[in-house]
Amino acid sequence: MSVHPPIVRRFVPPSDEELAESRAAFERRRAEAEAARAAARPARRAAILAGPPLRDVNAAVDCRCGCHPRPADVGHHDGGRACPCQESEAERSARRTSFLAAWSALAEHGADEERAHGERQERFDATAVALGVDARIEVGAAPFVIVGVCDGRGFYLRERHGSYRVTIAPDDDPGADPWATEPTEASIDVAAGDACELDDDGAFSPAGALRVAVGAVRTALARNTCDHQPVEAEPYCPRCGVPLAESEAWRWSTTPSDGPT
Repeated sequence: MSVHPPIVRRFVPPSDEELAESRAAFERRRAEAEAARAAARPARRAAILAGPPLRDVNAAVDCRCGCHPRPADVGHHDGGRACPCQESEAERSARRTSFLAAWSALAEHGADEERAHGERQERFDATAVALGVDARIEVGAAPFVIVGVCDGRGFYLRERHGSYRVTIAPDDDPGADPWATEPTEASIDVAAGDACELDDDGAFSPAGALRVAVGAVRTALARNTCDHQPVEAEPYCPRCGVPLAESEAWRWSTTPSDGPT
């Protein structure tokens, strides 16, 4: 687990100058798009005129829909010769049979995936109970996100592109959901690392990710509030394990206590 000293992230609203520049950039992009469309209007008109007759050619030229007739595109359906509408009945029937077979195989694969998903969810729920935390899988795809409350502190773990981070809620609202309030509220990053740390038996595991997240949260809370009672000649705090020379870097609050708040 790649626990690191806390990094407090605070939301800084954009200044009036930044907002003005953002609006100006949007207007520039819109003007450029309109200019490009106007420059392409003659070619678009020619393409529409090459198709079947229309009641209102000018309306079709100005319309933004892509459904209007156009000459055959040699890059699509071989210029029309390979279009499904050109198939014989036998060819059409063979394609339909092939599609149904592929659909059946896909449905069987989906059933297997559903069973595997259920098993992963059961392991995740059992891990949450064993660790004594409330947690749920907020996003199961990209990014993968776990949200929960550990020892009264809201947290989330976010994984994407092979890396993850663990973030907790600030002291003024410890039970809040930092995933829901970010980026408009302060939050504290307490761990980060490679996604391989979240694996079980060589494969990504939501239950493994939850164990990493809870371990990071509890380590951070302990090191933030520990009063550090060193043993002679020992470079680490015997209570929270932090290197004593770095102990202050692990605090985001200023008042030590006997345990997490």
